[in-house]
Amino acid sequence: MRIRIYFFSGTGNTAWVAHHLEEHLRSLGDEVTAHSCEKAKATEFNPQDWDMLGLLFPVHASSAPVIVQDFMRDLPPGDGMPLFAVTTAGYAAGDTAWYAVRPLGEKGYRPFLLSNVLMGNNLYLPGLPVLFPTPEEMKPRLAKAEQKVSHLAELIHRQERLVEGAGVGGRLLGITQRATDKWLNLPAFYADEDCIRCGWCVSHCPVGNIEMTDEGVRFGDGCVHCMRCFNFCPKKAIQVVGAKKKIERRYRGPEGKPRFF
Repeated sequence: MRIRIYFFSGTGNTAWVAHHLEEHLRSLGDEVTAHSCEKAKATEFNPQDWDMLGLLFPVHASSAPVIVQDFMRDLPPGDGMPLFAVTTAGYAAGDTAWYAVRPLGEKGYRPFLLSNVLMGNNLYLPGLPVLFPTPEEMKPRLAKAEQKVSHLAELIHRQERLVEGAGVGGRLLGITQRATDKWLNLPAFYADEDCIRCGWCVSHCPVGNIEMTDEGVRFGDGCVHCMRCFNFCPKKAIQVVGAKKKIERRYRGPEGKPRFF
């Protein structure tokens, strides 16, 4: 089976799942390549060259990240190609996978597996406790994630149908989150006095929303809240507007280091 996987990963969770899924599928005899949406163009995907398409992305308020929505919009018609979608979430995914890939069904893709893998929470909201897991707390979660990914690989290899989150509970959570998304106090960022103008945030923003000016780091209006700059700033100089104090604890991804591709 020739399988092409596209993924987006803000802080490394989805990249971890994508590469582990790639390894498991290869061990089953499939020909698999995984590419980041940041590095690939959807218009270059040719369904004639592949037997199956996989999409992996984090849950953003029960929707796909904007960068993934744009990628899916630019995919060519699927001509009946089997499709699987796997999301990653810190707590619950709701109906995100089912909801996000619905437009691809209209494009001729055939979703047969929609699932979620629980990973570490990477989001901080102003006024709430910092809930980033420690490396020790991540160990049992990653062990469960590995088991889940192995199971999903078996199902994908056999093209067995699995639809998670499309029941009443998942649909209710998804509808509620999407309806209240615009009212959520999503983080806005600034660089504090610890910023050394190294440019890490500028070069690693997936949507080019950060620039270096004579006055220092400037954030634009196109933030997709991937939390990459906040969590991986080398000096922890990126802060959240509205936070009562400097936040020292950050989420360093499942491997304790940056890995987005």
